Formats: sequence, structure tokens, C-alpha cells
Amino acid sequence: MIAFSSCLRSKVHVLLLIALIGSVGVVRAQKPDAHITTSQERIAHDLQLIRIGEQQHLPPAQQGILWEQLALEYHISTDFQKAEDAYLRALRLLKTAPSSREDYASALDSLSSLYLIYGRSDDAESARKQAIKVRQKMGNDADNGESLVHLADVAIVRHQFKKAERLALHGLRLLESSPNPQREGILSAFITLTYARCFRGHCQEGLINAKQALAFANTNFQSESTAHGFALETLGFAEWKSGSPQDGERAMLQSIQLLRRGLAPTDPRLAGALLQYKSYLEEAHRSAEAQEIREQVSRMTSQAGAACQACVSVYSLSNTLR
Repeated sequence: MIAFSSCLRSKVHVLLLIALIGSVGVVRAQKPDAHITTSQERIAHDLQLIRIGEQQHLPPAQQGILWEQLALEYHISTDFQKAEDAYLRALRLLKTAPSSREDYASALDSLSSLYLIYGRSDDAESARKQAIKVRQKMGNDADNGESLVHLADVAIVRHQFKKAERLALHGLRLLESSPNPQREGILSAFITLTYARCFRGHCQEGLINAKQALAFANTNFQSESTAHGFALETLGFAEWKSGSPQDGERAMLQSIQLLRRGLAPTDPRLAGALLQYKSYLEEAHRSAEAQEIREQVSRMTSQAGAACQACVSVYSLSNTLR
């Protein structure tokens, strides 16, 4: 069961942004029926398919895929405890099926993204290293590259910024050299590089990566998508830390606007984006506006319930945003 961190300390906004970027892949993995429009409807549909599969004694691999799909739906709807339970059930079913190696690795990566939201970096690293081992045996450079970028995210959460930079660069090279590059992985690599380099004190290099992230999002994702929101949030951070605070603020505000449209109001990843902006306002000595953002996040966590409050307490996040 998920054990929430008692205090998510410095640079929590980065942790949540990294978790948010990791969830781009989660969204990609979803394959809902077009006629099912709401998250709760998709969850009910998936539960029905699981019951039917169990009654019909489907092979473990097929049942595992159904559980993974349910976990993805819980993950996107921010019901994180149920998401973890479903991921673990899926992994048990997929582990022994040779034909389901890619599904097994994907479930491990998605579970790791979930753990990062709570600062469970040891569990996140363990899951991602297992995914890398599986993918290395499969020999797919694009998947290997994406796994390395995901491992770099864990290094960022641990403040191992040089290691994160090295892993993200290696992953980006593998992704870009692949005949079928994964757009979510490449976007994640640019974003991870931005934060790793800025926190190493090399934010001019990070700013270049942030601009690459936005250009890539403009080319490869739909207009005004959450992917654009992620890229703009990263660009805003890099501009702010590179000495262009007004440009950074504009980018962060555009990002928040997009993420409000694309994420649930109680999503901790949205809270992270807001808290990054709050940190900017505090540095600019705009305390009244910063307090307003703090109150917004407090209301969001109250609406989300006790589980989300434990992971995104406005007090535990106040020092810094997967």
C-alpha cells in the first residue's frame, strides 16, 4: 500500500512536474472506447471487462492487460491508491507471460511514475530498473531510451543532477536515433535535461533544452494540449532562473491555463505547477499573490480528500514543483 511521505521538502515542484511528464506516457497508453466519455465510465467498463475475463478464465496475460488498463484509468483520475493496487495485480499476471514483456515493462514504468508523486524514490528506482532490464533484453532502443529518461527523473528527485543530466542525454540520443522515436519520451528528455542543468547551475544550457521542448511540443502534439502546458512550465522555469523573470512569468501563466483545462482540478500535478509559480512570486516579493496561490492549492487538496492532502499538502510543498 502507498505510504505517503510526511514531508516533501525542497524542489517538490520538480518532483511533481517530473511525475506529470511521466504521465504523458500513461495518457498515451490509454485506449478507451470512443463512446465512453468520462473517467468513471471507463473505470466501470474496465471493471466489467475484468469480471468477464475472470469468469471466462482468460489467460493470465490477457487478464493482466485488463488490470493494467484499469490502473491507468485510476492513475489519470488521481485515485492513486487504487491505481497502485491495480498495477501490482497487473504485474503479477504479466510477469510470467513471455508474450507480454512490453506490457510488463510499461506497467513497471507507470507504477514508478506513481511512486514519484509521493517521493518514494527507492520504489520508483527499483521499478524503473526492472523495466530497463526487460527492455534491454528486447533490444528496442526507443524503449531503452525512454526508460533511461525515466531513471533520470528519479535522480532529479534525489538531487543527483549530474547523474540525471547524463542519463537524460543518453536516453535522448537513443530516442532520436530510433526509426520510430517516441514523442512523449523525447519531450520528457528535453524537460528532464532542463531541470537537471538548471539545478546544476547551467541554466543557459537548460534554457536551450526548454526551447527545444516547446518547439517539439508545437510540432508533435495538438495545439493547446497538456504537453504544451508541460513544455511552457519548463520554459517559464528556465527563463526565470536564467535572468528573464517577466518572460518566465508569462510562460508559467500560459502553462497553468492549459493545465487547468487538461487536468482534474484536484490533480497534484496541477498543484505542482501552481506552486512553482508561487515560488516565483515569493522571490519577486509579491507576497499577496503568492498567498492567493497557496490558498488555491489548499482548497484543491481539501477537495481531493485525505489521500491527496497527504501527498500534496500546501504546507509540505511550500518550500518550492513531476
